[in-house]
Amino acid sequence: MATPLTFERYTGNWQGSFEGWLITPANSHVVMKPMPQTLPGLENFYMCGQWVEPGGGLPTSIMSGRRLIKTLCKKDRRKFRAVVD
Repeated sequence: MATPLTFERYTGNWQGSFEGWLITPANSHVVMKPMPQTLPGLENFYMCGQWVEPGGGLPTSIMSGRRLIKTLCKKDRRKFRAVVD
């Protein structure tokens, strides 16, 4: 069984958080906006996952990856297509 101390020990996550950012009324105006997926000065470096999106968990990570792929398609002037089987 994992506890918050387990997450803090193995990941270094603040106070053992297991998902993304904790959204509170005090920080909701900042945290509810997705973070940029690039860093200035690092060409061809992209970030996606639960730490660059509000909320957390697997669905958030998937949405972050989708957002990044859409950005890369736009950059390459390619049409973004999502195929659902």
